[in-house]
Amino acid sequence: MKIATKALVTMLAITVLVTSAVPVGAMSTAGSTAVTRQLDRLQQHHDRKLELRASLLGMTPEQLKDALKTKSFNQILKEHGFSSRQAYYNALFGKLKDELRTRGWSDSKIQAFINKRVERLNRHLS
Repeated sequence: MKIATKALVTMLAITVLVTSAVPVGAMSTAGSTAVTRQLDRLQQHHDRKLELRASLLGMTPEQLKDALKTKSFNQILKEHGFSSRQAYYNALFGKLKDELRTRGWSDSKIQAFINKRVERLNRHLS
């Protein structure tokens, strides 16, 4: 995967906000929608070649690109076994964390960086 480490960490921090701070029933509130949109924009920007999203769905980037021409991302998620966006974000969290570990980050370093970043993002979104 050719996504920059800093971008992976940023996406991980936003994913933490989406998965832990936002209850599934409250996904329509203004704050959670802003966080979700921010994560989607980050994914689109840093995962332009669809490598990350395709690997989570078990398909090639070309297959995902072709599928996105005719279906929404939510439809594709459901077809590939994700019951909701929340389930997808949980899988994304695990994938991002594994990728950082392969790049030499320890769990404590990941957690410390996430805590610092999430605190700053919470102040920005509030």
